[in-house]
Amino acid sequence: MRRHTTPIGWPRHDPRHYRFAVPNAVWEYKLKPVEFIIFSYLCYRRAPSALTPEIIATGVHMTASTVKKYLEALVDKKLVTAERSLALDVQCITSEKFFTLPKEVFLLNLSPSAFLVYAYLLLIEDRRTHTCHPSYNTIATTTGLAKNTAMKSVSTLLEMGLIAVESSSYFDKCGMKWKGNNLYTILPVRAAMDAFHQRQLRQLELDSERRRVLRRQAEYDRRHPKAALCAPGSAPVAPDPPQQCKPLCTS
Repeated sequence: MRRHTTPIGWPRHDPRHYRFAVPNAVWEYKLKPVEFIIFSYLCYRRAPSALTPEIIATGVHMTASTVKKYLEALVDKKLVTAERSLALDVQCITSEKFFTLPKEVFLLNLSPSAFLVYAYLLLIEDRRTHTCHPSYNTIATTTGLAKNTAMKSVSTLLEMGLIAVESSSYFDKCGMKWKGNNLYTILPVRAAMDAFHQRQLRQLELDSERRRVLRRQAEYDRRHPKAALCAPGSAPVAPDPPQQCKPLCTS
């Protein structure tokens, strides 16, 4: 029987090529959304040398000053060393102690709260069906977000094509029908990336068309300068006649 081999230059189907590990212990620290996304980026890079705040800021789409501020908070929580390297050991973690995120997630420019909710859904998903069904209250409690923020983050992930949401219902013992938790399905990130690129291309086309219209308007104004001068305007107001000063006393 002939064995099929992967051609040279083609990536093998190895999760380590397109996903990175984040230790489960990070959830015990109740990180803020910005802290979580910075810590996740350090897990993604795992560079042998310390990353500068400028490099991290570029990767997480923030300013360097913001990154410096929250890096100090991570150092205080002993999750990151003073040299901006990971304090938690992510090199020797076992399958029961970490979850994985797709590397492409940093290219989608998600908000920190949406990034945090997406990470939580990946943490609790069923690895066989890629589904989970937490309530909004559970998502908010675990991530430390307000319930409204958690709901908005879910809507963002749905619009980005990262998840699919299906409503559910159940019957109690008395036969009453109640609304259940949403069923979330984690979708392949490649489809979300394709949709994201399509939106970027569309925005570039709109920006290009806007610049083209402005150039045409500027060229028209240059060739027809009188058109702007012929616009009706108000008549100039006549100045008040000069007043003569009367002497205060007469001789």
